[in-house]
Amino acid sequence: MNKKGSASIFFIILGLLFVGGYLINQGIITINIPSSSTTTTTIIGLTTTTTISTEEFCQKKDTDIKLSLSEAKNIAIQGQCGDKLKDTYICNEITGTWWIDLDIEKEGCNPACVINVETKTAEINWRCTGLILE
Repeated sequence: MNKKGSASIFFIILGLLFVGGYLINQGIITINIPSSSTTTTTIIGLTTTTTISTEEFCQKKDTDIKLSLSEAKNIAIQGQCGDKLKDTYICNEITGTWWIDLDIEKEGCNPACVINVETKTAEINWRCTGLILE
């Protein structure tokens, strides 16, 4: 591209930025971003809202059965796992279960809360080695 064409594009972009800034400053266009997943845009009284879901799901293999991580955490907290959830988790698609590590100390064990996507129940799997260190 020649210098004249590059300069023209530069000034067009600069002009659009200037006009956009003016319209936002005058309140004709408002942009509101309350969270990272929702965007609300208003242009002269017309409002549109766009929501992008960033939720993670665990889906049992070969089925349509799935459960979101946030729902699994709620089930775990209200079940026998309580509020001892760690930030580490994994979905086992074969068994259709969320595995969320627990902050519980038990010698020789690494406990996890296992939430079933079908039954929506939670139980502790202690994942003990069977070896007792002396």
